[in-house]
Amino acid sequence: MDAVRTCVGCRASASRTSLLRVVASHGAVVADQSATLPGRGAWLHPTISCFESAVKRRAFARALKVDPPLDTGTLLSVLAEYEAGHQPMSPNEQAD
Repeated sequence: MDAVRTCVGCRASASRTSLLRVVASHGAVVADQSATLPGRGAWLHPTISCFESAVKRRAFARALKVDPPLDTGTLLSVLAEYEAGHQPMSPNEQAD
């Protein structure tokens, strides 16, 4: 049985494999596609609508227990790639 997490955007429960883990790093919310980055994480459906809902509710700062404001531009570009049907590359793959 797969672990169940709650999306910070829509607040729906879903399996861990269908959600994207995000973490706060240097004042920004970044996607943790491998779910191995250190620190407190939050889970989000990889859709623009869940992202917008989380931003509107200020859920990222609350779930990650950091002080706002957080830059969400990088995460938005990753989610746009998901919705376009492309699996975005992890930062480790981009460095090669």
